Amino acid sequence: MLQYREFPLRTAAVLVLFSAPVSLCIYIITGLVSGTLLGLSLPEHHGLLGIGALAATVVLPITGLIVDRMRFHDHLLLLSSLLPATGVLLRLFPVLPASEDQLNLILAVFVFSGLAASAVLWTIRANQSVVARYRGRTVALFVALVLVLLGVFTSLPQLGVVLNGDILVIPAFISLFAVLLAAAFRPWKFSRASFGAAGSAGLYFVPMVFVLAAHMLWYFVTKTSIGDFFAGDSAFESLTQFTGLEFGQLMPLAIGAIVSAVSADIRGRKASFSTLLFMMGLLTIFGSAVYQTYFELTDVTHTTWTVLLVSLVLSERFIEGYMLGLCLFLIWPEIGSARSKGLRLSLIWFFFLGYMTLFWAVDLNATVFGLDFHFPSVLRSFGGEFAILFSLIGLYLIGPLPEVLGREIEMEDLSLEFDERQVRKTVDAFVGADDFESIRSQLDIIDAGQEISDSDMSEILGEDSKDKLQLRRIPGIGEALEKKIRAAGYESAAQLAGETAQRLAQKVDGLSTAKAEAILKEARKIVKKTIKKNKRGAS
Repeated sequence: MLQYREFPLRTAAVLVLFSAPVSLCIYIITGLVSGTLLGLSLPEHHGLLGIGALAATVVLPITGLIVDRMRFHDHLLLLSSLLPATGVLLRLFPVLPASEDQLNLILAVFVFSGLAASAVLWTIRANQSVVARYRGRTVALFVALVLVLLGVFTSLPQLGVVLNGDILVIPAFISLFAVLLAAAFRPWKFSRASFGAAGSAGLYFVPMVFVLAAHMLWYFVTKTSIGDFFAGDSAFESLTQFTGLEFGQLMPLAIGAIVSAVSADIRGRKASFSTLLFMMGLLTIFGSAVYQTYFELTDVTHTTWTVLLVSLVLSERFIEGYMLGLCLFLIWPEIGSARSKGLRLSLIWFFFLGYMTLFWAVDLNATVFGLDFHFPSVLRSFGGEFAILFSLIGLYLIGPLPEVLGREIEMEDLSLEFDERQVRKTVDAFVGADDFESIRSQLDIIDAGQEISDSDMSEILGEDSKDKLQLRRIPGIGEALEKKIRAAGYESAAQLAGETAQRLAQKVDGLSTAKAEAILKEARKIVKKTIKKNKRGAS
């Protein structure tokens, strides 16, 4: 039984262990971006980056298809999480007859493929094992530990903690240990269910596109303006380097991810997503004013006004972290059909991967497959205004967004057969201690999350449903047992149909679990026949 009223600490702890291989992947990818990871030139690093990104584009949709056709994903998650560490250890223990260039290529492919596959599998697995009210906090812990470990991995070479002359060996062993520890908990034994909420993921995706477009335009217009201002300063490399936040920028990134995920649990996905659009709008509108004020009111040596640029960097990193926590691991697998969530998630992440690849290519002025990427000079003059416009459009589109928190329902293998296994999973999610009318929840699921009133229930079951669904009509219930069942709070077969045998046996004195199962089976038959009969009469 999944935990609905208490935080699933054991499940969350195992899921959080997978943060180590993700941190290893990000550490390697950032090293490829900066050209400091391997003994190669910057173009060679970027070539490996492009090949790895290409591998991820292939792995993403394949993983999504596999996820939708398999019930258990834990073994695949463990295997994919081992790929990055395996790519590193193959360099340390050359068991393959491969050259150094080939081992570098294997490393890039393993890292990107492992990250793509494990990210999809982890997100789906979290969606199966943690209910919506606690999933955001689980994601917050996961993202926070990813960033903490990334900071640790970055600090190790600076502290001189390197094994065998390779900066990747210690992070690889940490990643390997975390995955093996997760496997020791046997996550395939944990309870799970397919969750879903009525609505379309596209309603979130469209405003997200405008947010990403606004972010890219604002970032490159800002970077160009600041670069022009510091053009005569040979010591200036980037704004983070100038403000001394190259390492410290991880902190607001982590805080943003944690705030968004926790907010998604408390306020709901829609409210948290609306806050993201609002903050992005503020950044595009007032962000330009921050650095423009710095240019006009001070020179580069005046430390008092440097706080403006520091606040600009911190605000941008916080918003990026907020976006990361909310939009990568939440929302997309929660809305829409439960049967296609893997493919849906992989395709949306395919888009995100394309955005990140384009962002990196333009930021680095890279040449990929003969194509030169750079920020068009024509956008420097009005790109900021378009960034504001796209943010406002995103804000305008948030009205019809579907809620998730409080509407998410288990919807795997549901039918009017009232499957005992499914009923056992769903009862606690929808009923309180004294309310056992969980048949309403079964019908609520069938009707895509709409509320069913007493009059609606009477219409579905028929106006004479109380007479048709009397307890005495259920085979196995006599006069004495009927009194006991009524004393326990049940009035009709409709109420019994959504109960579990174990709970019924606990509530009714002298009723065994086996007897309760037989009664519930007959109650569901009566309810099903009543619904079908009324449907035929209506037609």
